[in-house]
Amino acid sequence: MRYAVNNFQKSVFILLLCASTFSGFLGDIALSSGKTMLYVAYDGLIIFLALMSLGFLRGKLTWCVLFIIACIGVNLSYSSTDLMYSLNGVREIMILVAIVIFYNKVFSEENDDLAEDYIEIMKKFAIFFLIIQLPVAFWQFHNNGPSDYVGGTFGNKGSGILTLSVVCLVFFLSHFLRSHTQRVLLYFCLLPLLLNETKISFILIPALILFIHFQPKVKSIIGAVIAAGVFLYIFNMYYSNRGLDFDNSMAGIFSKDFLDAYLFGDIYSSEDIPRFTKIIVGWRLAAEQTRTLLFGIEYGIFKGGNVVEASSFATSIQWLMSGTRPYLFFLILQGGLLLITGLFWMIFHVNNYFAKNNNKFKTFLLMIFLMILFYNDSLRNQGFVVIYFFTLFYANSNLYNRNLVEA
Repeated sequence: MRYAVNNFQKSVFILLLCASTFSGFLGDIALSSGKTMLYVAYDGLIIFLALMSLGFLRGKLTWCVLFIIACIGVNLSYSSTDLMYSLNGVREIMILVAIVIFYNKVFSEENDDLAEDYIEIMKKFAIFFLIIQLPVAFWQFHNNGPSDYVGGTFGNKGSGILTLSVVCLVFFLSHFLRSHTQRVLLYFCLLPLLLNETKISFILIPALILFIHFQPKVKSIIGAVIAAGVFLYIFNMYYSNRGLDFDNSMAGIFSKDFLDAYLFGDIYSSEDIPRFTKIIVGWRLAAEQTRTLLFGIEYGIFKGGNVVEASSFATSIQWLMSGTRPYLFFLILQGGLLLITGLFWMIFHVNNYFAKNNNKFKTFLLMIFLMILFYNDSLRNQGFVVIYFFTLFYANSNLYNRNLVEA
C-alpha cells in the first residue's frame, strides 16, 4: 500500500512540476481567457500531496504550521470580506505550508530511497527545463526585445521568476557535474538571464559562481573571484534593457541616482511604484490599527477581480498594486507581522541555517529568500515554489553531503 501511495505521489509531483513551469508560455499562446483555473488546479495538487503526507508531520514543524493557520484564522475572524474571497487569497500562503509538509515526508530520515528517486526526477527535469529555456527565451527576445516578456516557459511577466528558477537549478545541478565540459554546458544555460531585463542578475550571476566555486583555499578563492568577474563582464557587455540608456549598464544601474529612483522614488514618479516605496506605504496602511499590523488587513487583495469580485479596499489601492510587488509588501498587507514571523519560522526550520552542518547551498538559498522579500513575489508562483523548496530540502538532507563526497 505504501509503495503504491509513493508511486502515485511521484506521478502527481511530475505532473505538477512540468505543468506549473511550462503552462505560462503555452497559455500565452493558446489561452485567451486567462490562467486562473490552471493556478487553482496547481494549488489543489500541492495541497493534495500535503494531505497524503500528513503522517510525517511532527515535532516543531507541527507547531509552525499551526501558528500560521492560527494567524490566518484570526484575520478571517474580523475580516468583513466574503469568505470565498478571503480563501482565494489564503491559498497562496497555504501552498507554501503544503509543499513543506510534502517535502518533509520525501526527505525524512527513514525515506532516503524515496528522496533519491525524487532527486533523480528533479535532475532530469532541471536539465530539460534549462535546455528548453534557451529557444523559448530567444524567441521571446526576438519578438519583444529585452523585457518582462522574456519569461521563458513561465510566460509573459515571468522574467524574474525565470531568473530565480534558473540560478537555483544551475546550483542544484552543479553538485552532479563530473567533467569540465558538463560545467561549460551548464553555465551556457544562464544565457536567458542576458535576454530579459532583470537587473538583479548583476548580483545573482557573480554570487552564483562564487558560491559554487568558493573553497577556503587561496587557489580556490582566486579562481572563484576570477570566474565571477568574467561572467559579470560578459553579462555587463551584452545586457540590454530598452528602458535604460547607460554607456555602462552595471555602473548606471548601481549609481546612487538610479537606485534612489528605482527603489525609493515617490508614488508619482512612474507607473510602476518603486519596490521599497510600496513596502513603506503598505506598512503605513497596515499600521493604522494594531490588529491589522499584527494579522494583516485582508486576504485576497492580490487575487480578486477575475473570477471573484475584488473588495472595496482592494479596488481603492489598485494604483499601489500595479507593477512589480515585493513579497514583503504582499505579506504585510494580507497577514501582517505575525504571518511574516510564521513564514520566517518555517523557512528557518526547513533551512536549519544555524546548524553545525551549514553549507554553501543553504546559505545561497537563504540569500534568495531574503532577496525575494524585497524584489518580487516569486513565492506566489507554484512552479517556483516547487523548485525552490525542493532545493531547500535537498541542501539540508544527508544526500547533499553524500553527493559532495562522491563528487
